[in-house]
Amino acid sequence: MRRTASDRVILAAFGLLAISSLGLKAAAGPPRDGLEVDTADIDQRLVATLQGQHFTTTEQRIPHRSALILGTRGGCRVGARDARDGTKSATVFARDVSSIGPVRYLYRGRSYSHAPAFAMRLGRIETELVTRLGIFRRAPMPVALAASPDCGTGDFGLADIRI
Repeated sequence: MRRTASDRVILAAFGLLAISSLGLKAAAGPPRDGLEVDTADIDQRLVATLQGQHFTTTEQRIPHRSALILGTRGGCRVGARDARDGTKSATVFARDVSSIGPVRYLYRGRSYSHAPAFAMRLGRIETELVTRLGIFRRAPMPVALAASPDCGTGDFGLADIRI
């Protein structure tokens, strides 16, 4: 037969542990993964990168989504967007750029046919750990890119955007 007093002590200990855990998480603050940057900064970086390659750019602001950056250079048309949402916005982005071409995801110098959710998550964890150690560096930023057939297979300098 168990004593009810010992059950209460165990429950109190678990409660204290839960409260302590939440307190430590609150003291540590939000994740410092480098991706808390305003989307306007990212949009400016995408525009500047494309304009640096002689693209004429326009921005389409879409409510509740990142801006769509459109670029034109001769017969080459591109559409680029902040892809931090990963797979959440993949279908919508593919629809938005369907007249340009298929969507590729650029991240850390590589190109993917689908949003690299696992690689992006690992990158966020790595950046957060390094930042908590006091080493500050720019975080890799995923970019969704669609390019017309006249553009070839280049990444237009967007494959290794860091913020």
